[in-house]
Amino acid sequence: MSRKPKTRAESKMSTTTLTMLIDFYLGSMQRRGCTPDSVSSCQRALNRFHRHLTNGGKSGDTVKLSHLTRERLHAYVYHLQNRTTKWEGHPHKPVEQAKLSPFTICKEVKILRGFGTWLTGEGFSNPFEELEVPKVPRYVVEVLTPAEIEQLLTTINPGTELGARQYAIVMLMLDTGLRISEVAEARIPNLNMERRQLKVMGKGQKERIVPFGQRCAQTLMRYIHMHRAKPRREEFNHVFLAPDGEPMTRNSLEQVVRRLRIASGISRLHAHLMRHTFAVNYLTNGGDLRTLQLILGHESLVVTQRYLHLSQQLVQARYENSSPMDKLTLNSERRFGSRKARRASAQPV
Repeated sequence: MSRKPKTRAESKMSTTTLTMLIDFYLGSMQRRGCTPDSVSSCQRALNRFHRHLTNGGKSGDTVKLSHLTRERLHAYVYHLQNRTTKWEGHPHKPVEQAKLSPFTICKEVKILRGFGTWLTGEGFSNPFEELEVPKVPRYVVEVLTPAEIEQLLTTINPGTELGARQYAIVMLMLDTGLRISEVAEARIPNLNMERRQLKVMGKGQKERIVPFGQRCAQTLMRYIHMHRAKPRREEFNHVFLAPDGEPMTRNSLEQVVRRLRIASGISRLHAHLMRHTFAVNYLTNGGDLRTLQLILGHESLVVTQRYLHLSQQLVQARYENSSPMDKLTLNSERRFGSRKARRASAQPV
């Protein structure tokens, strides 16, 4: 019995190497305007996937798309779940002996699925189509308490050049919920002090306007006019500059947060926790979900709604204002109170 001729997709799968496709995909991401952080993150994840398939390069560089069987893909997810090192291939973080978190594994699988979606659009078969995204646990995130925020801010001396910059960074993040990459890209021309607004470029190259309060505005003004370094070049109009006049990067901002974590003694402090803290405090203080969605730059309200579950403080505060039994006027309590008062008056002095 003669074998059927290969389809065009099958022919492509059997001849095109995985490294070629990864390069084309990353180039496509750049042309579509994806942020450098997104491109770098996908590049690292896809390169890790390729290294695993080639046994760290020992098996050569000839992995074809047709080699990506369901069994091999599931074996890779199993490998991620049992790996004992993290930050491999990261340009700024040293390798640590620790297991990958479920959130990291979920992100790696989503990157593979995104790559597969692109393959479909380019006329290739998608071997990742049936690769399931592992479930992640839903933890209650304990945001920074008012005492911890005070503890963090008192760690900083805003009267110095470095301290003024640190104070402005922390104040801006806690008052706006900006992502750390958005803080790094914040520009002076996009800062409107009169209206107390900052225009930022968020995920997916989508601009939005983020408001901030009076206290944050005063902190920014003090830093910009009294302590901000002189830009090394005229085009360096970033809000936050290093002492040498170079723009701060995401990595340098993360180092600032790490130093503050050590200095303040708040071991769980990280940049995204400040974003969580802003969101929960905004809702606790009476803000609404729709406005919070616009401030945070979420495409879907479903993502924003998770902040309703982040803090027990918010649940407790809302319950105390809405307790069904506390809102009732009970005649039985009046009678109980009267009997208690009569018994008390009858007692000998």
